[in-house]
Amino acid sequence: MILATGNVTWIPPAVIRSSCSIDIAYFPFDSQHCSMKFGSWTYSGFFTDLRNASVSVGTYQPNGEWELLGLTSKRSIFYYDCCPEPYYDVTFTISIRRRTLYYGFNLVLPSMLISALALLGFTLPADSGEKLNLCR
Repeated sequence: MILATGNVTWIPPAVIRSSCSIDIAYFPFDSQHCSMKFGSWTYSGFFTDLRNASVSVGTYQPNGEWELLGLTSKRSIFYYDCCPEPYYDVTFTISIRRRTLYYGFNLVLPSMLISALALLGFTLPADSGEKLNLCR
């Protein structure tokens, strides 16, 4: 879209799939922060001036495992030794947190119940034969 002021807005029809390394040291109570950097390697800032006008989460679809904490953007300007002109890029950072209730019901609670039943098996008298009935 070209405006009368000379501003050009290009919205590419693309779906971008990316991945980032995750830290699971505090699983299932962890939060992740993933960054994606967009910029031009071909054109300098004299030809492409990238700006982060707005960040929208309008198409975000909530799910049961992750909670969206925020989406931020930051514009950076770089000057390289080879060239006098500036190079712009925009870095988007998405912050998500794992929903612990999901893993509480599906992983932690069943594990605790099985462990408790295993411990209760030791409280049965050895000569009563009830331990054998539990296995049938």
